[in-house]
Amino acid sequence: MKNIFLVVCVFAFAATAFGQPESKVIGQARSLIADKKYESAYKALDAEDPKNNNPEIVLLKEEIVLKYFITSIMHQMFALKDLEKNEDIMDYRGKEGSFGMYVFAPDSVLTRLIKKHPDNYKLYKGLGDFYYDVNLKYPGQWLKEEEELQRLINKNYQIAIDHGLGDDHVFYALGYILLSNKQNKEAIPYFLQSIALKNDFADAHYNLAYAYLFTDDRENAIKYAKNAIDLYKEPELKSDAARIVAQAYVELHDDKNAAIYYEAANTIDTGNYENIKPMLDLYVRTGNPKRADALNAFFLLAPEKPTIYNNLADIYMGYDKTDELISFLKSKLPVYETQKNIYGNLHFYLGKLYLVSDKKTAKQYFLKAKDIFSTVYEKDHAVFKALDEGIEEAETK
Repeated sequence: MKNIFLVVCVFAFAATAFGQPESKVIGQARSLIADKKYESAYKALDAEDPKNNNPEIVLLKEEIVLKYFITSIMHQMFALKDLEKNEDIMDYRGKEGSFGMYVFAPDSVLTRLIKKHPDNYKLYKGLGDFYYDVNLKYPGQWLKEEEELQRLINKNYQIAIDHGLGDDHVFYALGYILLSNKQNKEAIPYFLQSIALKNDFADAHYNLAYAYLFTDDRENAIKYAKNAIDLYKEPELKSDAARIVAQAYVELHDDKNAAIYYEAANTIDTGNYENIKPMLDLYVRTGNPKRADALNAFFLLAPEKPTIYNNLADIYMGYDKTDELISFLKSKLPVYETQKNIYGNLHFYLGKLYLVSDKKTAKQYFLKAKDIFSTVYEKDHAVFKALDEGIEEAETK
């Protein structure tokens, strides 16, 4: 995670909260949270219970640091800030600033409290919540190995479930871990249980669709991905869900509906590489007349990057439509004559495409590309080795 460069370390203290009854300070803290006064809420709780001996206060402190931190140092120290009503945590998260920094290690504190209060099962759920958040925020980079983290998540959440504390988040988290380990079939019941507890949980619908897609249950993949489209508000996430629907229709050999949902995905999140590439592939395979516009849109994503040309070659050569791509790339030559890196790419990839059918022409394009790139790159650039290899192949009979 990004570090904040100007962090003011503050020892949490709030004299006004000191000595208040626990129920009152909890209520005060929740009111402050509702007003986005996250640092003040934490300070009020810490003043009441500075040694972290009260389970109720500790769990609310954990909630504050996990949900509302500005920056985190290994989830053992947290920067917090009071916001205005019109501000959002994401306006500050990971950015430079001067914030209060609080030392609080939920794993150590909760583990200690569990030993003192082994029958308080909220503590186990809280510990599971912490380890799950660490698993998301510090994948493979935390104080414990990922395998150990996942074992601890499962252990603590299972105790919570066994004692009636398994909510939609708990079941979702367990499903997500299984899905991330490619245990797609095993993840499905957890996502279903999460949805049963919270029917409008968009992430659960989305990941359930993903799990069904990779267990070849395409009809259910379509059903839950469509639910996710309706539930998500963020364009990128709605687009991702639409793309799952499209992929499922492709696998069902329903090209008409696949095109509808790839187009929907691209309309929702226009110019996304992950949308345009499979849409173009479908158009080329099916001879869709929209393929010319899709080809141009895909090319314009990054005409300076080799990835675009390699993707285009894979698509058009794969469907034996190389001539169509050659014609398109040639049409771009006069457009990019002054942009030497793109102009060189066009010649280089035209050379590669011609290698299959016309080696003489291929060599001419490679030689021209070499001249162009000599004005752009140093002599030891990797492109010259690739060009020399292309020229050598073009010269063989």
